Amino acid sequence: MRVLHLNTHASGGSYEYAALLCAALAEQGIESRILSKNSQPPAARRPFLDRVIRRSYVSLSTEPWHGTRRLLSQPAPEQLDQIDVVHLHTVADWFDVPDWLETLPRGMGVVISIHDMWHITGGCFLYRGCDRYTSENDPCGSCPILRWPAKRLLARAAYSRKLRAYRNSGARMVANSHWLAGLAGRSAIAKACGGVLVIPPGIDTRVFKPHDKELCRKQLGLPADAFVIATGGASLKDTNKNLPWLLKQLSLLPEIGKVIVLAFGEGAVPVPDRLNVRFAGSIPDRCDLARLLAAADVFVTASLMETYGLTLVEAMACGIPVVAFRVGGIPEAAPDGQGAILCGPQDGAALLEAITNLRESPRLREKLGNIAHETAHSRNAASSFGSKFTQLYRQCLGLKQTVRAATSAPVT
Repeated sequence: MRVLHLNTHASGGSYEYAALLCAALAEQGIESRILSKNSQPPAARRPFLDRVIRRSYVSLSTEPWHGTRRLLSQPAPEQLDQIDVVHLHTVADWFDVPDWLETLPRGMGVVISIHDMWHITGGCFLYRGCDRYTSENDPCGSCPILRWPAKRLLARAAYSRKLRAYRNSGARMVANSHWLAGLAGRSAIAKACGGVLVIPPGIDTRVFKPHDKELCRKQLGLPADAFVIATGGASLKDTNKNLPWLLKQLSLLPEIGKVIVLAFGEGAVPVPDRLNVRFAGSIPDRCDLARLLAAADVFVTASLMETYGLTLVEAMACGIPVVAFRVGGIPEAAPDGQGAILCGPQDGAALLEAITNLRESPRLREKLGNIAHETAHSRNAASSFGSKFTQLYRQCLGLKQTVRAATSAPVT
């Protein structure tokens, strides 16, 4: 069996997810590779037209939104040679997905990982309480994040194209969390694909594991007696990550001179007076990230929404307790009391109380850290991740073959 993974960029959370899955599938005896926009030939990428369509979508929307009609070239037929299954990840900012799916061979399996809401809506990414995508009569009509004149028709047209293409291709959908699967399952697009399967994402437990904290701190130039708080993500300027609010809260901690905040990710944000924040930048090497996490006493995030929270799981796997908001898929990734302390959204008092309790009790940190490590290593092991997708691919191909045989059988 050969699998082709498609992800717009060769970086970011969905790419790391696909890359780890490729490695896990190899151990299952399945050949797979990742194709991204940047791996396309320069002539096929058409960068000028790419910028035109990008800017048009930005001008038409008040929040991140992408329609289905794109001007970039789709994967060439030769790139699908001997491929049995195509697995779509984050592809909103690449080619015309519905049009491409309609051209695939009938026997090819299609699997879609739902990393956000794009695949099951008319083009938006984050769930902010809008349920127009669940409407039976006018799905995604009058989209609230689109401006006139696109407001009325553009999202609804994109939704209709996805519904037809995903249904006709026999796509199977997978979510990271039951929370996201529940949201996605309300869409007619997901219903047409037979619902949404839940497979918790995997991590490389050979990398994300407990390390010698003292050694990790020496390598990072951190004092042995400091209370170190790790936080971060792909982009520190992502408003959803809520980092400025978090730093403001952390600046209220007592004995602030003994606190160091390690923030990893692209960019930087303003730092409150007296708070010692060290910006580590983007950390593409997973071993370096594991060492940074292991050097911390606690991982804290004030993210307003996560479909799962893979960075939290990586910290947990290193034996680091987590403090976070009880939002989205976070309670599944970091269950309260099982390696994490969860607070209500924007509850600064509860957040500081949780951090203070961990700071004052090394025994509590050790207890939650041990539970966190055991939880992540048993639930998110790459081997389990790979075997579950292997089973799904085989089911997908088996169903395709059954349908193909039924439609080709002579009528008696």
